[in-house]
Amino acid sequence: MCILRWSRMENRSIRWIISAIYRGEKLEFNEYNESVKNWTKGILDNYRKDAEMTIRYCNELIEYGEKTADSKLLGFGYYHLAMTLYCLNDYDNIFDIVVRAIEHLEKAQSWSMLARACNILGIITSSRGNQPVAYDYYLDGLMYCKKYGLLEEQSIINVNCGALNIKVGRYEEAMEYFQKAMEYIASAPDEPSYHTRMISLYENMINCKVLENNFTGIDEMLEIVDREHLPFADAIDRLGMLISKTFYMHKSGQIEKRDECIRHIDSVITQDMLFLDLIEDFFVYLEVLFESGKSDEFWHLMELMEPMINNLKVTSMQMRLLGLKIRFYRKHHMGAEYLQATGLYYELSERKELESKAMIKEVIKLRANFEKVNRAKKRMEKENKRLAAQSETDPLTGMANRRKLNIQADEMFLHALKSGHNFALEILDVDYFKEYNDNYGHQEGDKCLIAIAGCISEVAGAHGGFCARYGGDEFVVMYENISKEAAKEYVEELRCKVMELALPHRYSKMLPIVTITQGMYCDVPKQENRVWDYLHVADEILYSVKTDSRGGCRVADRAEFVLMSGYGNMIQAQA
Repeated sequence: MCILRWSRMENRSIRWIISAIYRGEKLEFNEYNESVKNWTKGILDNYRKDAEMTIRYCNELIEYGEKTADSKLLGFGYYHLAMTLYCLNDYDNIFDIVVRAIEHLEKAQSWSMLARACNILGIITSSRGNQPVAYDYYLDGLMYCKKYGLLEEQSIINVNCGALNIKVGRYEEAMEYFQKAMEYIASAPDEPSYHTRMISLYENMINCKVLENNFTGIDEMLEIVDREHLPFADAIDRLGMLISKTFYMHKSGQIEKRDECIRHIDSVITQDMLFLDLIEDFFVYLEVLFESGKSDEFWHLMELMEPMINNLKVTSMQMRLLGLKIRFYRKHHMGAEYLQATGLYYELSERKELESKAMIKEVIKLRANFEKVNRAKKRMEKENKRLAAQSETDPLTGMANRRKLNIQADEMFLHALKSGHNFALEILDVDYFKEYNDNYGHQEGDKCLIAIAGCISEVAGAHGGFCARYGGDEFVVMYENISKEAAKEYVEELRCKVMELALPHRYSKMLPIVTITQGMYCDVPKQENRVWDYLHVADEILYSVKTDSRGGCRVADRAEFVLMSGYGNMIQAQA
């Protein structure tokens, strides 16, 4: 099953990796010194051309990042070091390096590279035979893709999830992942690696159908690839598709066509074509050769693959190759070779058990680091929310302050304007509050404001309104999409609630208890209106109530306000 590395599914050489890396996430290093700029530039400039130079620049950047405890630099350095080693098929330390990259990429919020790093961990653990852990890494990568809108990365990981599902026999689920990937890949025909991606995707879909013994539609897929993609393909892409075609011909009983494909592959395959990208394809092809009795071709490919597999030092792959040899020896009654191979297989199985324990240890460590970073992130988010709320909250009453009022008023006003709904804005203040403060003291004055704020919040909250302390003893209440009749009910309800508090006020010139005066303007906003117009008119209405009788309330619409003595010209101009 073909896999996408950052290029091919799960792997295909360095070609895709580079083409996809920097479009998705362009990190800037302008704020750093010249050394950092030179190292990062050196990494990018040499990434495709000179592995030795790339590794040198990565190590220098990592050393500096460790000294300065800079996760952005460390994540960038470790990530590119891991990718370079991966392209060199150097598996010795890559797992540890990717784990370190992930830890710092998470802290630096480099989401694109983080998703890619999760993908690489999935590939590595899958190649080592630990599919459940690999699937977990892929799902981590998909989570970041969905959260941060990383469509290209998501398509790559979807293919890898599909390839992994094929390995464990979940063919229907695999096809679902491939279809998701197809939606993005097919929509980007101008991408430099478009044809490679499409060929790889079709390879996976063909292999999936063959393993499911469902040959429907495969001939049509092969025709599409031959017509639309192979003319633009290189030798590696052509070889991968030819192996899938051979697999299909073999399983569907088309023996002559299968043998023709085998002759073609055997004539073109060389050591130079044995990229890690096609490793799964080669294992599939070895099975076909074994089942077909093609001994010469079987050993030709086996001799080409064995040095690469041994150099990778991936025990599960060595065991898989050796397992094929054991089956061949048994089938052909080669007793001595069989016994020698089974002994070596046992030694490898012991080594694999130790590797599995070490990998589980690293997985647990990585998970612990993830949790540590996530907890720190949640604490920071919680603190940021607290500070944001604090900046928008009146410390005395707990209501919204004027800053929050300005934001909310603009939102509600614009929504009412676009929807053609009424927008109601009320200003109220406490009657003779200065006298209350002067005689009862500021502490009692604060208690009075807190009690009134409670009444306002209760009434406004019950009817879907918004309220805020405007300053001093003034408060603002806003409603959207309410009738004038409902507005009158709400202001009357609030007036009564405050009176029910029965807070003593012997120095009031109204009643011996605390009262409030309210003025509300309620109408549909016009295009030329602004929130300030409503606020100003509501204040004028409040003033008119005070002039007539404090402790009262008044709700006016545009027509009523025009008729109010002395305000006609102003309302026509403003509201």
